Amino acid sequence: MAAEISQKNIKRHKILDIGLAYINHLVEKGEYDIAARKCQRILGKNAALWEYEVYKFKEIGQLKAISPYLPRGDPVLKPLIYEMILHEFLETDYEGFATLIREWPGDLYNNSVIVQAVRDHLKKDSQNRTLLQTLAELYTYDKNYGNALEIYLTLRHKDVFQLIHKHNLFSSIKDKIVLLMDFDSEKAVDMLLDNEDKISIKKVVEELEDRPELQHVYLHKLFKRDHHKGQCYHEKQISLYAEYDRPNLLPFLRDSTHCPLEKALEICQQRNFVEETVYLLSRMGNSRSALKMIMEELHDVDKAIEFAKEQDDGELWEDLILYSIDKPPFITGLLNNIGTHVDPILLIHRIKEGMEIPNLRDSLVKILQDYNLQILLREGCKKILVADSLSLLKKMHRTQMKGILVDEENICESCLSPILPSDAAKPFSVVVFHCRHMFHKECLPVPSMTSPAQFCNICSAKHRGPGSAILEMKK
Repeated sequence: MAAEISQKNIKRHKILDIGLAYINHLVEKGEYDIAARKCQRILGKNAALWEYEVYKFKEIGQLKAISPYLPRGDPVLKPLIYEMILHEFLETDYEGFATLIREWPGDLYNNSVIVQAVRDHLKKDSQNRTLLQTLAELYTYDKNYGNALEIYLTLRHKDVFQLIHKHNLFSSIKDKIVLLMDFDSEKAVDMLLDNEDKISIKKVVEELEDRPELQHVYLHKLFKRDHHKGQCYHEKQISLYAEYDRPNLLPFLRDSTHCPLEKALEICQQRNFVEETVYLLSRMGNSRSALKMIMEELHDVDKAIEFAKEQDDGELWEDLILYSIDKPPFITGLLNNIGTHVDPILLIHRIKEGMEIPNLRDSLVKILQDYNLQILLREGCKKILVADSLSLLKKMHRTQMKGILVDEENICESCLSPILPSDAAKPFSVVVFHCRHMFHKECLPVPSMTSPAQFCNICSAKHRGPGSAILEMKK
């Protein structure tokens, strides 16, 4: 029995020896990749033999050949072994080095040693994207997210926003807001606004103070989300819109209730922004100056007419007529649009004799058509009013014809005593009005020649109509 066990042990050792000899044979023939691949089967989980073979491959300058087959779990070799191979790649093959960093678990080697080695190489090649991205990955594994984030921003890496959200790096980006905005302003603004509790609006605006174009992008998106949240910056936004985004200036002025109108008017006048100035003048109550600007600066009769319609001010129409009276194109525009707001005769009487007006006949026809339309509308409205009045009158008549309950609980609205006497045999006289107020007849004023009808004292005093009597009860 002992001989059999001994025999088995001898056989096992012989197989290992043969395997090692075979690896040496392949190395001597220069077949390094095959030799490295065979190590997995021959060396198995023997860490000491693995480390021995790695050093042999190092001696012949073939660490790269054995690197893909190195054990990464069971067994785990000394950190120095993995670091030695990483250093080899770092010296000769940046891409291969980056691949190993991604493939190998970070606990196989001393991360700080490799980080320092990469930083040393970056001193010689500071713009190498492969090294920079690999360094960022090393920082991430080491939970040094601030440094990793800075590198990703420099590289404009697509996963930078995901990194911020995943590791809650908002405290690390407070001084990197400009970098984020330069990278992707839309994503950056959305992220900043979605996380106001972590990075305040005030902080973002301060960080962007030297980059007003980015400041505008942020404040504009904030305003679109909430017209009131950034109200303290509305005065600043006037200049920002004027400089970087004029198409949105007028909508901003219309929607903001916190914008200082005088400041806005000053900026718009300095830049000769006519449409915005017209709006501001109108909003500040200076409609006549606004209309004058439309006519003299824009020379746009349609816009002037539209403005006069919106303001619905007779003086504006008068100003518009006076300005247009010696300008045939303006007269044509007025004739086509004035009929529904101002009596067109006021304009027609002022037209100078002999003046040629384009499309005058068509304009006059349109005036007549508009007039006929107004007549039809008025007649239609009149019929509706008459029908409604008649319907309501009939309803009121039906209501007033209904009976009214009079019992011992009712009181006289004048003397406030019960309307019916406690002694049923006692004679009484009660007057009940359509308004349902009740009085003893003797409590009401006696009819006279000037006022023969009786009226409800209460409704008459409150100017709600006198209310004629509907019922007189006597006994």
